[in-house]
Amino acid sequence: MKTILITLLCSLLLLHSCTRNKAMDAENKENFPYMVTFSAATDFPSEVHEGFLADEKKQLICGVPKAGTEEGPWQSDGAEAGMGADVIPAHLDLTYVSYAEKKFWRVDAELPKTKILEAFRKGFIFKGTPDEKGNQPMVHETFGRITIGAAPGGVIVVWLSKIHHRIEICRLQAKEVVVDVNDFYDNPHKRTQKEFFDELYKISVSDSMKTDIAKNGIPYGLWDKYREKFRYRFLLRPYDEKDHFTFQSQQYFNGEANLFYPPHFDKNEYIIASLPYILNAGFTIYNAEIHFDYEETSKIFKTLQEKYPKELIDIVLTPTFQYNKIKVSVKCRDIEIPLVRAKVKQIWGG
Repeated sequence: MKTILITLLCSLLLLHSCTRNKAMDAENKENFPYMVTFSAATDFPSEVHEGFLADEKKQLICGVPKAGTEEGPWQSDGAEAGMGADVIPAHLDLTYVSYAEKKFWRVDAELPKTKILEAFRKGFIFKGTPDEKGNQPMVHETFGRITIGAAPGGVIVVWLSKIHHRIEICRLQAKEVVVDVNDFYDNPHKRTQKEFFDELYKISVSDSMKTDIAKNGIPYGLWDKYREKFRYRFLLRPYDEKDHFTFQSQQYFNGEANLFYPPHFDKNEYIIASLPYILNAGFTIYNAEIHFDYEETSKIFKTLQEKYPKELIDIVLTPTFQYNKIKVSVKCRDIEIPLVRAKVKQIWGG
């Protein structure tokens, strides 16, 4: 028994040492491999014309992939198309077309190189590969993708992402530019500039979005509203007191994402984040996927903040017997308001 305990202790110390050494190695690194992707806002398709990442001297590091039309959602990374490098970029030059707006945009701007490097070094902790006994140790990992997202109004957001983790690096502003349609593509039908925009609007934008644009216009400013952050947590009100969270994969409307395991949320700590977009949660037996409505959640959060400006907010999940349903509500002090537009897409397990 004594030999077994010594062996176990040595194994734990070795694991801790390897994880710590990996994190320390990352702290001293200057170069991190990554792929580059381009994405678009939900229902607002866009396509790269030309673009690249560069260093401080504006020397080319790698291109931004021309992988065809990207249709979103805002929280997706888009196609890699083989573009990548390992040098931290300091500059972005990108020209793209927004089919819903019938415009070309160009962003030519500095990137926060120091912030990007620090984020790569910091990385994140997640559950690693299971060992022969099925145990998954917590290990240090870092990001592997730089994603450039385009939204109406020339809004550009840059994220780092990997394995359900996604963080915003910066928000940039593109300017409208004129690009000759013949320089953009072969133009076999010899379309004029107007004919090109009208035809691509017709075939690229969904009918539902065309109807919405005709009625309400393009919702400029929405993607900056998504970036507003609040302090809140997810709270389980279990049917069985033995039940608890086993993981939370949280996607937010601003495009960021987090993956939490115990002991991350064992203390029920509050996070500072954009409003939730999708929650995938694991419980003792069951799992659930919940989608949130931005307008509803935003209105309720702001109402509660006005009433209780210094109080914290809980998003409460209340499952029924055997998880046939999960009620979702927002609670602050003595006020609890149901999220009627929050949709439990699926519940599985048991």
